[in-house]
Amino acid sequence: MQTISQYPDLADTPEYRQGIVLSIGNFDGVHQGHQILLKRLVQHARSINGVPTVLTFDPHPLMVLSPDLPFRRIMSIDHKKMVLEELGISLLVVQPFTRVLSHMEPDRFIREVLIRHFSPRALVIGEGFRFGYQRSGSVDDFRRVMEPLQITVESIPAVSDGTGRISSSRIRALISEGQVAEARLLLTRPFRLEGLVEEGEKRGRLLGFPTLNIYPAPDRILPAPGVYITRTWASSRWHEGASYVGTKPTFTPLPRPVIETHLFDFSEEIYGTAIQVDFLERVRGETAFSGPDKLIHAITNDLRLAKDYFRDRRKEFCH
Repeated sequence: MQTISQYPDLADTPEYRQGIVLSIGNFDGVHQGHQILLKRLVQHARSINGVPTVLTFDPHPLMVLSPDLPFRRIMSIDHKKMVLEELGISLLVVQPFTRVLSHMEPDRFIREVLIRHFSPRALVIGEGFRFGYQRSGSVDDFRRVMEPLQITVESIPAVSDGTGRISSSRIRALISEGQVAEARLLLTRPFRLEGLVEEGEKRGRLLGFPTLNIYPAPDRILPAPGVYITRTWASSRWHEGASYVGTKPTFTPLPRPVIETHLFDFSEEIYGTAIQVDFLERVRGETAFSGPDKLIHAITNDLRLAKDYFRDRRKEFCH
């Protein structure tokens, strides 16, 4: 998959002359609903020998338009790129989102951005997609402007389950409440946090449970404080283990949450190395213990539960 960081001019680019089939959106989480839309995008592109293309924005528009709101992303841009490529997207355009862009009227956005820069043969878009100044544009505007130019506009309805519409905001709420197993079902993959391993106080090592510590980017949603069953990508393979999320209230509380991950089969020191932590299920909430002995007892029980979890699901998590 090719990634471009500014609006391209694709009409005169040889490899794209066969036609762009375009979708637009933030696709935060690339959840079940997004996947249905994107699979239809790829299918349409293949049917005309076109190029399945996604236009997304970074930073997320809410971070620019409402900077005081506590908005947090589900996934990093790198993880999003990986998942989009797995789904068959050939071209990703990551356009910086600005206030100037947010003030474009819908017709101007369609003509000066989509038609001028992409020259698409087709647009595949979510039925409820809103765009342009004050979110005044809708699918009807795409059809009104693009269809007379023989640009096909296909809208994809929202996807629901037994609880309601599957959306990024619903998944963020689940994660923030610690319901990572439920979020995993809607995402079709575990919720993931990434970061560089940092040197900590080594308190876990002194207690007999060495950990890899990361501080995720501040724009990322975090699970509710507590202990989770996790798998971690470190040193080029997956490892089973458990992770703590929080500020360590048993000791001197930290100024920001940390992710402390203990791996069952790992003893390397990899400070400064990037790792990925997938959250599978919550074990318990955060507790302030009265002393080290009670903390050790709780951690021992947490790790026993995590080992039982992986033993019961060995086929699912075979690496």
